[in-house]
Amino acid sequence: MQHNEKKIKLLVLTPTLECGGSEKYVALLCNTINTQQFDVTLAVVNNANPFYSISNNAIKVCDLQKKHVRSSLFIILATIKAEQPDIIYTTANHLNLYLVLFRQLLPQKTILVARESSVVSINTKRAKFPALYNWLIKKCYKNFNTIICQSAYMQQDLVDNYHIEKNKTVVINNPVEDAVTMVDTPAVNKLLTVARLSEEKGIDKLIRSAAKLTIPFQFYIIGDGIKKQALQQLINELSLQDKIFLQGKKKQPFAGMEDAALFLMGSHYEGFPNVLLEAGILGMPVVAFEVPGGINEIITNEENGILVKNNDETAFAKAVEKALLTNFNRQQIQATTKTNFSTHTIIKKTEDLFIQLYTQLK
Repeated sequence: MQHNEKKIKLLVLTPTLECGGSEKYVALLCNTINTQQFDVTLAVVNNANPFYSISNNAIKVCDLQKKHVRSSLFIILATIKAEQPDIIYTTANHLNLYLVLFRQLLPQKTILVARESSVVSINTKRAKFPALYNWLIKKCYKNFNTIICQSAYMQQDLVDNYHIEKNKTVVINNPVEDAVTMVDTPAVNKLLTVARLSEEKGIDKLIRSAAKLTIPFQFYIIGDGIKKQALQQLINELSLQDKIFLQGKKKQPFAGMEDAALFLMGSHYEGFPNVLLEAGILGMPVVAFEVPGGINEIITNEENGILVKNNDETAFAKAVEKALLTNFNRQQIQATTKTNFSTHTIIKKTEDLFIQLYTQLK
């Protein structure tokens, strides 16, 4: 964009800036985006308890001060009227659907872009009325100008299950920040997981798998959530209190854990998990269950980890022991992660998409 051309006005909408992958992406986007090309306003539905901060002084941050997305329509419409954006960028599934339901109330020439942060057909099963939710997505999502998918799996899910035209979707992976440090020689048999302690993250599978290990180990689980008490009870029942440690939520979850020998992932499904990128930028190999989503677009067997099929916990334990004996090239894992998923690379792809849409449609 030439210096004398006007900036593209971008309104980014997010439910919160609390701890989570989607929220971290929003913070990275706002802190990295080229503000010589874009005039950016970030509207947060409820910013009462931010985990991530916006350090880019050129970004205008608006707290809409609404407890729930469902009560935010009028303040969102007022914000759109005040900011008059060229592009509105929504960043969470329920907010995406909520806004596109009212597409007719938005200025006709406004470009509407959604970012999907999970596999929609699976995530929708957790909705209060799954059949209605699915029907609304099929009916309304076609009204987006473009939908950004974090993985090819997510893209195909929208095409196959919601009849979204493929040319209305684009795959742009998650970004990851550069690591400050990397450990070439990890601690012996030190295992790490960073995850929300909720049902879909499958932490119970990891604990049961760890119970099957035939070697000494120390397993650290960073995160918090509604399953914390149940998971601690499972650890106690398996007499693993001296081997598995629930560490709680941390602002920098990998800090002090850079020497972990392996990162473990137990999720039942994933869109495109940030934590695998964060492990990769530290050169940390991964053992994960091969489940729906983008995990196998990050992990290549024997190169940066091992994938385990069929949620087989015994096979997972064997994969952990095999991985601990494998001489993974941690420097190569870091280099590949940086090449494919660096913040600069991913945000530049997003900027290019916005410029392309603006050029074509405005």
